[in-house]
Amino acid sequence: MPYPILSKAEARPYLVAVDATGKSSLPTARSADDGPDEDWDTIGEEVAAKLLALLDQYPVKSKPDGGVYEAVAAPEIHKLLPLHPALANAEFWIWLAVTHCEEVIDRRYQGKRNPQNFGIGGAGENLLYRLWLRAEIAFDSTAKDKYALARFGDIDFWRSHVFRQGYGDVRIFARALLEFQFPAKTKRKPRLKIDEIRDLAKQLKRARSNLMFEVMTEARAGQFIESEWDRLAQSSQ
Repeated sequence: MPYPILSKAEARPYLVAVDATGKSSLPTARSADDGPDEDWDTIGEEVAAKLLALLDQYPVKSKPDGGVYEAVAAPEIHKLLPLHPALANAEFWIWLAVTHCEEVIDRRYQGKRNPQNFGIGGAGENLLYRLWLRAEIAFDSTAKDKYALARFGDIDFWRSHVFRQGYGDVRIFARALLEFQFPAKTKRKPRLKIDEIRDLAKQLKRARSNLMFEVMTEARAGQFIESEWDRLAQSSQ
């Protein structure tokens, strides 16, 4: 059944026109045929309403505020969106951002509008997609708090050490990295300092060129991350 999509080329003129004049007509969505039928406009309205309500509770006036907001918003958008092939299509996320969540993005990012936050540029920069992916990676259906790991880590950690490393495609490995850095036994306090986690991220990136993280179990991934950190820690002594 169809779901709505917008391309970058379709969305960009609209955003430019709004910046220039303060108003413009929304671009007409096209349809992609895949997956079960859903009432996407109703879902989009619910997502926007929830994210705006959270912005009322957690207004973003500084960079740290943005981290607090994204930590609470990620699980909520994940709960509202159905399991559907649309979520794997970058043009669906552009449609959702432009058609329903323009105010959400403008309030999350105060000041001059950056089209990348709408997915105009790298698909992974779309705010809504990043929020959903953060919760999708962290989600554990067997845990009492299914979104526990989504609530930890600042924006730089998620963007630099998870999303931009392509760990959205190896989610078991990503969860193992989250468990390593924010262990339950220390009440999820960060294990490594900023410089240390950056060094570990570089080490893991190098290792990935020779290893298939995709075939690792979470236990094996955890052991591997521990061993790579031990190597780094010993070499720095």
